[in-house]
Amino acid sequence: MNMKETIRAGLLAILLLAPAVAIVQAQQPGPSKERAKPSAKITEEQAKKIALERIPGEVTDVAIEKKRGKNVYVIEIQSPEQGEKDVFVDVETGKIVGTD
Repeated sequence: MNMKETIRAGLLAILLLAPAVAIVQAQQPGPSKERAKPSAKITEEQAKKIALERIPGEVTDVAIEKKRGKNVYVIEIQSPEQGEKDVFVDVETGKIVGTD
């Protein structure tokens, strides 16, 4: 290969790879509830148990969000008596900081 062909091949490779790199970067999670998990001292299972003691039912979803200035597990519970309820469990202490 001469110098021009080498440069063309390099530029072509860059042009073909750039969209793939952009897609991978776009799929990286941002500063969201998934990123908060490493600081959790209470496990997801512990948080579910704590929430179910407050509102009996079936857990339908669990997420970590910032509520009232704290990272909390948001435990979504489908309750036969109360319908759909959210229980907020502090990820560090395991205390319930609210319901919705």
